[in-house]
Amino acid sequence: MADLRMDLDAVRALGDSLGVVAGEFEDAGARSDRIADSVGHDRLAGVVRDVASSWDDTRAKMTTNLRLLADSATQVAQAFTDVDADLAAPTPATGPPGTRWSTTPATSNASRPTP
Repeated sequence: MADLRMDLDAVRALGDSLGVVAGEFEDAGARSDRIADSVGHDRLAGVVRDVASSWDDTRAKMTTNLRLLADSATQVAQAFTDVDADLAAPTPATGPPGTRWSTTPATSNASRPTP
């Protein structure tokens, strides 16, 4: 059986980073207003506001998708952590020794000396 290896810390960090990027996208509208106010030229300020405004719908879609990706990465890391812990946990014997449901091997009479 092949081993599956995954850097779960990197997957968690990806989720965190995508969340940060989504937050930056959410704040971009307010930031563009501050930039427009500080450019010092009315026409240029208008262009800055127009560009920011025309990106509102696209930015909202991108923000939603970034949040979904961030949540997915976090959930993937948690699912792999949970499965790994479940697979590492000992399983109790659920049948008589030597059966396919048991983790206890059968004892063979062939290896016992005859009295």
